[in-house]
Amino acid sequence: MHISSDANIWIDFQTIDALSFPFRLDHSYFMSADAIEDELLNPPGLGKQLVALGLLPLELTTTEFFAVFSVLKSYPQLSRYDAAALVVARERGYVLLTGDKQLRGAGISEGVIVRGTLWILDELEQEGRISREEYDTCLTELLKHNGGMIRLPTSISRAICKVQFIDSGVAKCNC
Repeated sequence: MHISSDANIWIDFQTIDALSFPFRLDHSYFMSADAIEDELLNPPGLGKQLVALGLLPLELTTTEFFAVFSVLKSYPQLSRYDAAALVVARERGYVLLTGDKQLRGAGISEGVIVRGTLWILDELEQEGRISREEYDTCLTELLKHNGGMIRLPTSISRAICKVQFIDSGVAKCNC
């Protein structure tokens, strides 16, 4: 599967110390070369580390470049990098991987399949690329950092808490 991603997905995985996990799946992850250079600055070397893991930098075609301006007109709340991720997904038929609320909404409005961090984690666990323990640790870390570098919707964080409580019988977070 070909996936056009934005920066916040990689920030999520960096924050929960699982940056390499998405690359265990048989997906190809693409991101604008400009976005890699300009948005993935912290920690230093993050962009280079992601490229080494398998993130594929791409250059927009001329058509895609001009389509970014059209997307920005329709969705002025998006950054140019988010608009580029959306255009790549729409024009090339890729999945859009983002946790950004505004970008998710624009992607859905544009008829693009939109997925996020939790989808990647679910895929990893379902395909046996991470253990159930690693999966649970990732969910716990997402909740621990939610509201800071990670911004999960309240409904999602509450759902994670409920699932963890049901699976373990012990509440792991305060929801």
